[in-house]
Amino acid sequence: MMRRIWMHRLRRLAFVMLAGAAMIVTGADGALAAGGYGPPAAVPPTVPGGYSVVVTSQTITPAGGKIGPVTVNGASVTVIVPAGAFPVPVQITVTAPNLGAIGTAGFSGFKVVAGVGIHVQENGSTYPGTFLKPLTLIMSSSSITASSILTVWNGTSFVTDPDSTARSGEIKGDFDTDPDFAVLTPARGATTAIPGATSAVTGKPLLGEGILAAAMLLLGASGLAVARRRRAGH
Repeated sequence: MMRRIWMHRLRRLAFVMLAGAAMIVTGADGALAAGGYGPPAAVPPTVPGGYSVVVTSQTITPAGGKIGPVTVNGASVTVIVPAGAFPVPVQITVTAPNLGAIGTAGFSGFKVVAGVGIHVQENGSTYPGTFLKPLTLIMSSSSITASSILTVWNGTSFVTDPDSTARSGEIKGDFDTDPDFAVLTPARGATTAIPGATSAVTGKPLLGEGILAAAMLLLGASGLAVARRRRAGH
């Protein structure tokens, strides 16, 4: 009887010890989690150039309006807001980037010639979602050519704006969210490569065809000489 009692007590003691150990481990994990341990959160890349220098900031009502033209890093910038683009008054801020920090914006053979940031706020916070109607950006500069491209920061890199249009001295584009733009122009003497464009064809295949043609010409001449010798022998 006493043996059974002692065995029962030992089992209860072991259970209590195991439960206590589990609670200690759980508490330690909670403390570690609360202390900030574990893999760090991913930090999104910042846009090259910063786009932090405020050029102008204006209130636009649901009736729409126009901002500019204002000068941003030597380029003339105009933002056109159509009526109904926003259901409430918003604050639109135009910012200037550090063009030198943008460099080629990831496009080989190009150089940045202009840039602008457009930031829309509602009651002091970033405007939620997309605009009800797209806004239009017009940038004018003597450095802009018909070969210039308008790029926009997508959160990780600059990408081309497929709907933009460029001509000598001016480039246009539409947008329905807060963008950071960079205008790129082909650098002189550089070979440009726009993503999505077909690659250039080299002259190497023509060189091979030329060698083959020369060989065929020599064979033909040799055959003609042999035929003449045979006729002379008869």
